[in-house]
Amino acid sequence: MRADLILAGGRIRTLGPSGLRPHSHLAVAGGRVIACGGSDLMALQGPRTRLIRLRGAAVLPGFNDAHAHVVYHGLTRFGADLGGCKTVAEIVARLRAHSHSLRRGEWQQGMGFRSAELQERRPPHRLELDAATGGRPAFIDERGGHLRVANSAALGVAGITAATPDPPGGGIGRDPDGAPNGVLLESAMRMVADVQPPPSRERRRLAIELTQRLLVSRGITSVGAAVNRGFAGDLLTFQELAEARRLRVRVNEFLSWELLEAAVAMGISAGYGGRMVRAGPIKVFVDGGAERVVMREEASGAWRTPPDELKVLVNRATGAGLQVAAHAIGDGAIEAMCDAVQASGGRGSRHRVEHCTICPEDLRRRLGRLGMIAVMQPLAARAARDAPGLFPARFREDLASHRRLMQAGVRIAFSSDLPVTPDPNPWRGIRAAVEDPVNGIDLLAALRAYTSAGAYASFEESVKGTLEPGMLADLQVYAEDPVEMSRERWDGLRPQAALLGGARVFGKL
Repeated sequence: MRADLILAGGRIRTLGPSGLRPHSHLAVAGGRVIACGGSDLMALQGPRTRLIRLRGAAVLPGFNDAHAHVVYHGLTRFGADLGGCKTVAEIVARLRAHSHSLRRGEWQQGMGFRSAELQERRPPHRLELDAATGGRPAFIDERGGHLRVANSAALGVAGITAATPDPPGGGIGRDPDGAPNGVLLESAMRMVADVQPPPSRERRRLAIELTQRLLVSRGITSVGAAVNRGFAGDLLTFQELAEARRLRVRVNEFLSWELLEAAVAMGISAGYGGRMVRAGPIKVFVDGGAERVVMREEASGAWRTPPDELKVLVNRATGAGLQVAAHAIGDGAIEAMCDAVQASGGRGSRHRVEHCTICPEDLRRRLGRLGMIAVMQPLAARAARDAPGLFPARFREDLASHRRLMQAGVRIAFSSDLPVTPDPNPWRGIRAAVEDPVNGIDLLAALRAYTSAGAYASFEESVKGTLEPGMLADLQVYAEDPVEMSRERWDGLRPQAALLGGARVFGKL
């Protein structure tokens, strides 16, 4: 067989059995790697072979970000950027400036503020939003996705009043007289989100294209597209882009738990789809955000899905051959997911724990025995470790226990949780995982968590994640070798180019 493409004279690391040992040449045909080795691969060159001389450049498999909110991140680019705001007044000013770009009747959105970073140490009040938005409905997101603030008009559309009870797994912020103050926590966010006009199909396409440009510029060639709402149209939009050859990353699209019965009725099971777009796991929230996690030793926390309901959902999904991706941060929530998987007989279904932040030894062993996957965000873990008030000191050994989970036989896939982490650059997460003073792992393990483990999490380990012969030629090229450079330089590291199936989707070669 003649090669369509040969990369010659570089430092090519397949991340397969040869680990980080470099090869000099890589040959591609039909979108797949056909050989990796030395200069003898030049014998595969034919009259139509494209030859790229790397001149010492480094090649790695493309990264797989196993949990990123692709559509949501793109949609936020059309709203007001509230990242870095230091006061409520600054939020109001940015919303006011952004409002001039909106069409008549369009809702105003904004995203990126952190209540803890504001001088007031609280989210804005609905009346403060009203000062900027007037009678236009407005709904803004705190970075993290577990708290939103609605203005008076948006609360009115949703019918939320002083008499409205808190929904299960959520909370409505209230003034002393009981009137809603605009703050909506966890499942209460859906009360407004469900009456908000959905984005058009064209807006979704633009949102995906915005996000994928960011992803490929960071060497990410595959992504687990997590969902915030039950947008049934996201999967179709990804497929339309793929058919139009406008999709630049391979997508494992999560399905919100509301779509479980529809997925079962259509016969969708794990791995459904093609090489570009696949129907991924059923996403369910077990506990809340970092301030509202369910811990076994704590009375606080928010059950987004109580244990008895979780068992029903996981049992239904397992019986239909569907994987479940459960948002579970605290050990109480992780234990509930383990209980649900065990009760369903779902060992081998590769059910996933998204975040898996506080995971003590007994739960690590259970995850390993049940064949479950931990999908983790090392940058978020570093932030939690640096915030001593977030989790009590007694949980430090079990916080983001990457090394101990691996020792228990648990597959770990890394991710960014974009836009919770605004820049999805995997090298920042790799550095955090390698330098973790308690649960640090070596570079090869961290790279595999961002490549082959993500492929395993979507049942694709036989076709991608390494650059071994037979694998898809999804790869990234660096002018300098990241393995040889100082870790301090990883934070700003960018690939020179990214290839998907041997075709360039970013940069130049």
